This record gives sequence, structure tokens and C-alpha cells, in this order.
Amino acid sequence: MVEGNEQRIVSVFEQLPEMVVIIDSNGLVVHANRRLLDTLGYELDVIVGSNIFEYVHPDDLAYMAWSWEQRAANPGEIGILVHARGRAADGSWRAVEILGLSLFGDEHVGGMVMSMRDLAHEDTTQPDSPARLRSMVDRTTDVLLLVDGDGRIAYANRRLTSRYGHDNDRVVGRPMASVVHEDDVADADEWLRALIEAGDRASSRIRLRVVDPHGETHDVEWHGTNQMGDPLIAGLILSGRDITDLVAMEARVREKTEQLEHAAAHDPLTGLLNRGAFIDRVETALRTRGEAGDDGDAIVLFCDLDRFKEVNDTYGHEIGDRVLEVVASRLRASVGTGDVVARWGGDEFTVLLAADVPVPAVTALVARLRADVAEPIALGEIVADVGVTVGVSRTAVQGARVARVDKGQVDSVSAGDRLRLTYAASNGAKATLDLRTGSASYNPFRLRELQGFACPQE
Repeated sequence: MVEGNEQRIVSVFEQLPEMVVIIDSNGLVVHANRRLLDTLGYELDVIVGSNIFEYVHPDDLAYMAWSWEQRAANPGEIGILVHARGRAADGSWRAVEILGLSLFGDEHVGGMVMSMRDLAHEDTTQPDSPARLRSMVDRTTDVLLLVDGDGRIAYANRRLTSRYGHDNDRVVGRPMASVVHEDDVADADEWLRALIEAGDRASSRIRLRVVDPHGETHDVEWHGTNQMGDPLIAGLILSGRDITDLVAMEARVREKTEQLEHAAAHDPLTGLLNRGAFIDRVETALRTRGEAGDDGDAIVLFCDLDRFKEVNDTYGHEIGDRVLEVVASRLRASVGTGDVVARWGGDEFTVLLAADVPVPAVTALVARLRADVAEPIALGEIVADVGVTVGVSRTAVQGARVARVDKGQVDSVSAGDRLRLTYAASNGAKATLDLRTGSASYNPFRLRELQGFACPQE
């Protein structure tokens, strides 16, 4: 009786309407039923011992390999239906629907059982063929999710699996945020809530990162559409496109842009702001402090190196450049936090103080700058000796601005229309410099008798 039952089971197995194949842990075919042999045109002795993946279409290999790993890791658990293409004996590709079951631990089976349904009898050429539509959805380049009103995944196409390693069967019932980077969860929840509240057919986009089971992060742009009002959908359709390469490119562009912006605003030798950037800072300071109701003064120092030409003439421009670097470093170290130091050009530097300070404090700062710069500069066996002449300008913040004027117009612009540096010589002579144009009523930068002290606007 037992022997008869076994024969009956074998007969049923061979004549099942589905194709069935048993595969060992190495992926080698152990047995296949008669339905598979007749449908695909193989002889049993030809396929037994061959690798099952030899019969899978190259475009489906990655997904099938992943599906195998998932089934092997979950013995006794029936996997999701998978659509793939299998190679027949005549070399043609047949569309099949596959269901896997891991029975490696069963002493009577000891392998993976795959049940396959031939889809050839279905008219997959019709646009609305279920098999064709399912295959199209699974093979799209984007992840496709159907999310219910509670933000839980009701459906996921297999691109979620092949691209990001998440079992699209296992994620069903989980929150959409379960596949999102933890730092993006709040944004994801808010996005879904807003999309639902926006009503039927509303749509919006967001960038959310997906984390795969190995912890790797992928940048994804999601396009969501509210289809809650469609009774056949009753949810949100989310389409996710991988933009990891795009985000990386954007980061490179930002980095390059920042480098270019930095180069445009900074002196390449000293790393200080250049003349144009310094003028912009002065304008910004005047505007910001003016809007805040600051009734103090804007204070600018102009620092002109002494004896620098002699250093250049004696030791050459390379040593001169190194001296400028040292001086720039000393100026930065001497001023306060928030004060702006710039290289005006050549051996000339400017300083914008962050706030109004009394005359004694400015005088003390000037003295400190002169003392720090005057310290000998040792460059190997060479010791350079330079000094600095410092001029100071005070301009009331309220109503002051840096005029955008041409050099020829400077004389016709009133003192209140521009920020000027005013120098006073020991002999009583004065000179002014327009910060915007660089024009001067008298060249103050070579007046070696100028003394560094605060003086009022002319």
C-alpha cells in the first residue's frame, strides 16, 4: 500500500500542471518533472547536474540570484511570485512565473523546490495582459510603491529588491519610512501626510535616501501621486528614481563653485580677502548695521608696509612673497574675532573692525599692529625687516555707503556719499582714498611721515 502511494505521488508530481524542478545547494538540478521537460523540450539526463542559472535570461540573473538567497535564508517559507525568462531547448526564451520553496532541511527533499507556470498560453502581446503589465512594472528602472493612507506599503515592485536589496514581499505592511535613512524619516512622514491632505490627484516630489540591508545609502528622488479617490488603487503611488550619481555630480559642482567663488574673493598668495571682496564686506557691514539702528561708526584701517621695496630689491620676489604671507598671518592674529583683514594690493592691507570702538582702543590696536609687523621675519638665513604705516577712517554708519562711481566722478561726489580713508600727516597735510574706485586726492601710501592714529572724516 505504501509503495502504491509513493507511485501515485510520483505520477502526480510528473503530471502536475506546473513545471517543477528540485535544485541542490550548489544550484545544480537534481530532478525535474515531466511537465517541465515537455514544455521546454529537454531530456532529464541533459539538465540533471547542470546549473539552474544557465537557463535564466541574463537580464533576470541578478534578481533570480537575490531571490535564491532570500529563499535559502528562510527555509519553509514560500517566496513571492517572480516573473522571469527561461531558456527552452531550442534556444528561445519563455516567460514563466516562479514560486520558490526552500526544503534544504527536509531529509526527503534536501533542495530548493521551484514551481513554474508557463505564461506562453497567455496573450502577453495585448497591452492589458496581466502578465505583460506585471513584467513591465517589475522591469521599470524606477522603484514603484503603493502606500496606503497610514503610510504603509501595500505593494512594491521588484526593482526595490534588485536595486536596493529589500525583499519586496517582506516590506508589504511596513511603513514606507522603514526603507528610508533614519535622518530622512521625519521628512518622509511629513511629505506623505501633506500629499494625503492635498487631496485626490495631488502630486509632489522629494529627495529621500534609501538604505539597503548592507547599510549603504542611495539617493532617490520620489514622485508621489495621490490616488486615494481611485477605488482600484486607493492609495499613494510613489515612484523612486535613483539619483546617487546626480547627487554626487551636484556635490562636485558645488565644491568647484565654492573653490571658484573663494578664488574670486581671495588673494591667492596670502589667502586674505581681495580688494573687491573687502569692499563688499564694507558695504554689507554698513547696510546691516544701519538697518539694525546702529548709530556708531564704521572703522577701517589701511596698512602700508614700510621698507618692503628694499626687501624685494635685495632678496627677490620669492622672499618678498614669503614676507607678505608672514605679515598677513600676523595681521590676522593681531585683530579681534569678527574683524576683516584683506590684501588691498601690493604691500597694502586693509582691516574692517567688526564694531565701533573708542579712539583709545583703536590707537592701541594700531600700536599693536605696528609692533607685531615690525618683529624681524626670519626666512632661513635671511632676516627681513619691515614696518607698517597705519591710517584710520571713521565713518558714521547711518546714511553712509560706498559709492559706485567712476574715477572721473569722485570730485563731484560729496563726502557723505562714499566711505573714504583719511590720512593726516605730521605737517598737517591730509589725503583721502575712495574705497570703491581706489582714486586718491593725494597719494597717501608713499607719505612716510604719516602717523598711525585715528582721525575724523575730512
